[in-house]
Amino acid sequence: MPQLYGRDWTPDELRRRVGDLSQLGGVTRTLLDDGAGRGSRVALVRTGGGLEAEVLLDRAMDLGRVNFKGAALGFRAPCGDVHPSFYETQGVGWLRSFSGLLATCGLQNVGGPCEDEGMAHGVHGRINNTPAERVAVSEGWDGDAYRIAVSGRMREVTPLGLFGPNLTLTRTLRTELGANWLRIDDVVENEGFTDAALLILYHVNVGFPVLDDGARLLAKAKKTEPRDEAARPGLGAWDRFEKPQAGYAEQVFFHDLVPGADGRAKAAIVSPERAGKRLAFCLDYDPSTLPRFIEWKQMGAGPYTVGLEPANCLVLGRAAERKDRGLTLLKPGERRAFSLRLSVLEDSAAIGALEDELRR
Repeated sequence: MPQLYGRDWTPDELRRRVGDLSQLGGVTRTLLDDGAGRGSRVALVRTGGGLEAEVLLDRAMDLGRVNFKGAALGFRAPCGDVHPSFYETQGVGWLRSFSGLLATCGLQNVGGPCEDEGMAHGVHGRINNTPAERVAVSEGWDGDAYRIAVSGRMREVTPLGLFGPNLTLTRTLRTELGANWLRIDDVVENEGFTDAALLILYHVNVGFPVLDDGARLLAKAKKTEPRDEAARPGLGAWDRFEKPQAGYAEQVFFHDLVPGADGRAKAAIVSPERAGKRLAFCLDYDPSTLPRFIEWKQMGAGPYTVGLEPANCLVLGRAAERKDRGLTLLKPGERRAFSLRLSVLEDSAAIGALEDELRR
């Protein structure tokens, strides 16, 4: 049953109290009408339990602004909302439109720009700037639960669309009335007739006020390595966060997380205590398909965020991935499923239990 306003409600009790369930939660589709984001389709998902999320339908159905009871969860960059028509494909141009709680990276490159087998790849690939087609919204009662979902499909092909990969990413975002969580279920399929490389990373970007001086990253890691020499001095403090600093050089760490009893890996950022209260942002995922976990620690003044990034590769670029570990390949007609769950905790007992669960 939906939990709203401090108690559980039966479907009949809620039906009697509202003319339409959209009074409490649901999905509203709209268009942005200003600046670089003008013309972009957005689906605003409201659970009624305090969670509100912008699903960016023209940006791979990624997440823009996401709030919980008025508190922002994700990072918002100076570029703000950017329509995919402004996407700069070469080099680091991807960064000119990078913003929001979730940016999906791939499907042909993750990490820095590189050239591989004669093809140039920009940083973090193209899928984040690909509009969804066949978008559908569903809302309705399923027993005592009021389920909410948004689904769509993105396609990634080579520039000519004739040779090389022909991949589709079908995404469904699910939640329920009264929920404090959002689940993302993806299926990538090779619709071409030759093997296709698949690199995918979920760039989940937590920002202020969850992130602040004294916030902690909870993750049960059996092994942690710095990406490079710039990160090595911070290896002993990868789970602690400081005040924003002008000129801060990003630090990146590779973690090998220990799955829980349910087989899923989990990480969380817990805010510092304010007025006797804390907030925890959590993610969990299936490490059998996303075996890598990358932490992007950016304590810079302005670009102040931490990336929690489950992936099937590292962030060194496609050419290095091929050379050092080998690329994940999908055969013609093969599918690969990925799932990610985002949630928020505010109850002190629940946060304490989470700390106990993820204590190293």
